[in-house]
Amino acid sequence: MNEANFEVRDSSIAGKGVFAKNFIKRGEVIWVLDGELCNIDEIIGKVDAGMEEGSDPLGVDDEQYLDLNELSRTFNHSCNPCAFIRGKSELVALRDIQEDEEITYDYSTTMDDNREKIEVSGGGLWTMECNCGSGNCRGIVDQFKTLPNERKEFYIKNRLAPDFIIRNFIKIIS
Repeated sequence: MNEANFEVRDSSIAGKGVFAKNFIKRGEVIWVLDGELCNIDEIIGKVDAGMEEGSDPLGVDDEQYLDLNELSRTFNHSCNPCAFIRGKSELVALRDIQEDEEITYDYSTTMDDNREKIEVSGGGLWTMECNCGSGNCRGIVDQFKTLPNERKEFYIKNRLAPDFIIRNFIKIIS
């Protein structure tokens, strides 16, 4: 899919969001999220220096992140997403997405910080209050390991998470 098939506009979830201009079929690649590949120390430095928000980087492997470009960081989180990340950063339709629907994915599926404590902007692991408004809203965006067990199992069994998350959590369904 190319950029002509979606548009950035105001979102009820957070600031700006990405919306489908046309129907997107389940399983269709929507976009490949892109940015500068950084290790965890580089990301922490950028966040602590105020160069990036804690929500900007995308986890793509153990302690490896993409410092997302502007368009890629505009896809918002939802606890009831219509898309998911496959591989490292391929955004794929989880279900059919209707024209004018906001394209969202569950940010928690990309978060598996293994350090005991990561100092980012004054303390601890990054979390975010959730404003997605879905019926199953968890109220907070946090690490994959904090998701309800049935949600983790759903994501892993159906391979609806990046490769590193599946690799690190496959044991929960074995």
